[in-house]
Amino acid sequence: MRHSLPKTSLLLLFIFLLANSSLAIAQLQPGQKAYMYLIYHKLSPGLTIQDAVPVEREWKMINQAAVDEGKMIGWYMTVKQFTSNLNQTEYDYVTRIVSPEMAIKGASPEALARIYGDSVQAKMADLQNRDRMTAPVVKIEIWEITDGTFSPNFAPDNTQLMVVDRLKRRTPGADYEGLVEQVKKLAEERVKQKNLTGWDFSSLVIPNGSEKGYEFSMAQYVTSLGALADPVLAESDKPILAAPAYKQLRKQMDQTFDVVRQEVYRFMEYTSPKSR
Repeated sequence: MRHSLPKTSLLLLFIFLLANSSLAIAQLQPGQKAYMYLIYHKLSPGLTIQDAVPVEREWKMINQAAVDEGKMIGWYMTVKQFTSNLNQTEYDYVTRIVSPEMAIKGASPEALARIYGDSVQAKMADLQNRDRMTAPVVKIEIWEITDGTFSPNFAPDNTQLMVVDRLKRRTPGADYEGLVEQVKKLAEERVKQKNLTGWDFSSLVIPNGSEKGYEFSMAQYVTSLGALADPVLAESDKPILAAPAYKQLRKQMDQTFDVVRQEVYRFMEYTSPKSR
């Protein structure tokens, strides 16, 4: 699929991963594990996001078949809006894949035949070539989604933005689970009051090393950035958390985690949930 990486074996692996993507975390059952593949794309010189959309829509069609077959959870194309990354041009958009296991299983040969008829190999090869020419892959990460809370009707069409904090513990090995549970409880109340549409917390699995700079990811899903202005108060102006308690929670977060990077993404294309 989309890759300008040097070795053929890696290239084929990345193509396979992208041909089978997803992310509908809101549909996960309590205690169910999920793994999120993040594939970072950089547009070729002179091209725009609109040049990438036709290619991604074709991958969406293939990935939707995999979702319908229950082989993956969801696939999303998210376009970078803001980043604290000093290298502003490192990548332009991210394909997000969510799988129930740390492996990606794609659409069956039968599903591909329904899409492409008797020209599966030729059309897939053409798609992969257009993908590489349009927006090569510059980075891939695998995350384990360890917790989350979402509104019952969570979907990208009513959750336009995703605000992501990449985190690193200030003290290596320090406990953080209890603090994250407090943040989740606040997020649950914010979701109930429609201040947020979702929240999740993930741990980096691959590649993970001290030079990476971050080890966790916390995402907030909002319809507008205004939801972040005062998260203690929802639209109803009913306090979710008393100001002193919220201040203390923020202090604990700041003492425990360093926000290494913050980014805002807009949902562009995505698969629909598997029919039940």
